[in-house]
Amino acid sequence: MVSAISGSSAAQYSSSSSSSNAAQEAALEKQIQDLEDQAKAITDEVKAAQVRQDIAVAQAKLDALRAADADKAAKAAQSQSTPSAAAVRQAEFDGQKTTTQSNEFWM
Repeated sequence: MVSAISGSSAAQYSSSSSSSNAAQEAALEKQIQDLEDQAKAITDEVKAAQVRQDIAVAQAKLDALRAADADKAAKAAQSQSTPSAAAVRQAEFDGQKTTTQSNEFWM
């Protein structure tokens, strides 16, 4: 059940996936740098073109990974900032005051 996941669990999942993605990003950045160094050293045009293509593929993977990280962070922030309707109803049932003054006027 999604509502059973606490904010700290979501934060733990987010931080563990972030560290995993950070390692992947670092590996891809190193791979790109190594390939760029190879491309500079290669005199054969065909081989250089293949290495440049490998660079483009690695760069695309890195960009996609960063975009996925940004999307996950945005979704995590959104889900943690808004209480669910069920949580609001439960809080009202438990006697916790969750309505604003303007809502109380109409109740």
